[in-house]
Amino acid sequence: MDFTTNSEFNAPFNLKDHNILIVDDNPTNLSVIVDYLEDYGLTILVSQDGESSLKRAKYAKPSIILLDILMPGIDGYETCRRLKNESETKDIPIIFMTALSSTEDKIKGFEVGAVDCVTKPIQPEEVLARIKLHLRLRHMSHVQIKQNDALIAEIEHRKIIQKKLSLINHRLKQEASNRIKAQQALKKLNEDLESRVKERTVLLAKSNQQLKQEVLEHQQTEIKLKNSLVEKEVLLKEIYHRVKNNLLVVASLLEMQASYIDEPEIIKMFKNSQERIYSMALVHEQLYRSDNLQEIDLSIYIKDLLAKISDSHVNQNKSINIEVNTESINLNIETAHSCGLIINELITNALEHAFVDREKGNVWINLLRTDNAEIILTIKDDGMGVPKDFDFNKTDSLGLRLVRILTRQLEGDIEVDFSQGTSFQLTFSELDYCERL
Repeated sequence: MDFTTNSEFNAPFNLKDHNILIVDDNPTNLSVIVDYLEDYGLTILVSQDGESSLKRAKYAKPSIILLDILMPGIDGYETCRRLKNESETKDIPIIFMTALSSTEDKIKGFEVGAVDCVTKPIQPEEVLARIKLHLRLRHMSHVQIKQNDALIAEIEHRKIIQKKLSLINHRLKQEASNRIKAQQALKKLNEDLESRVKERTVLLAKSNQQLKQEVLEHQQTEIKLKNSLVEKEVLLKEIYHRVKNNLLVVASLLEMQASYIDEPEIIKMFKNSQERIYSMALVHEQLYRSDNLQEIDLSIYIKDLLAKISDSHVNQNKSINIEVNTESINLNIETAHSCGLIINELITNALEHAFVDREKGNVWINLLRTDNAEIILTIKDDGMGVPKDFDFNKTDSLGLRLVRILTRQLEGDIEVDFSQGTSFQLTFSELDYCERL
């Protein structure tokens, strides 16, 4: 799963989203700077001494504080020191405003926690520039922290998935090892049988009774072979069933993880991943329910897949009609996997994007096999279409990138037409793989 920066991380910096606390015992200074900053849409809070500014800062939590040094009661240095010692206010940037211009005074201000210093008489333009600078720095720092937190969460999630996949892989290796041992035992049994048949052939002339015994033993061996083939078929069905169940477990884990997330973009990523997993699980479900363990009927698979997609994209405010016209075409598991994922991506893309500006629409799915054994799959809609500058072969959309990759895996060709809505026509042949039984 690709790590994607969500909309919160990309939120632009807006000066009007911030409030400022100005602490100065001089009303004239306050008036000048307050009037100037309010003209730029900033929310201004005012305090005239250190004690009251501490209370106001805890309550209002301003984005930045302009703090005078020379004030009655506790001075600006002590006020700054106390603010930095409080967990609720320690991260608020503080800019000193002072008539003190010596280097020692400025260094002292930085030592108690200030981020900047402006010298009186105050120049409002300079103050605004420094405020913008430090608010932008703080904004960038918060965005970086959120991105780091999201990245850490993503890493932990991937570790969990990797651990589960390792367990699944271990079980599959164990099952494969058991099958190899069974095949070796079967081979040895066949070798023993051939040896015994040769011996019985030599003794055929000696005893009719011995011949009958050989025939009986041969018949018993054939029964064992048939039983072994039945067991292998049952085992393969069980493997398909377990693969389907494991895929559904992964999808359920994604659904559970998504329930703890509030960002719509990340939730949508989880939902899309679930639908892709469901499309693969559906192939294995049809295989273990079928008498034919090598192929599935693509027309039945498409109807079942559309039922699941429609359930997850139901919208009470829209009436989207999906019309299916398919021939009965059997495909092996390798071809069905890729074809199912392509159908899932294109149908989901149509339901999510084609009818944004309307309440009704149509989606058509056509599937046929030509005389030269090629399969043509067409998916089109009468929706809003795509922008004029859209390039299917260069788009960064994950779903359409998957369509391109899967088309290459099928060794097929895909044609797109955006003249009336959106149309995708995929032409391919069944992939040639060795039989499993």
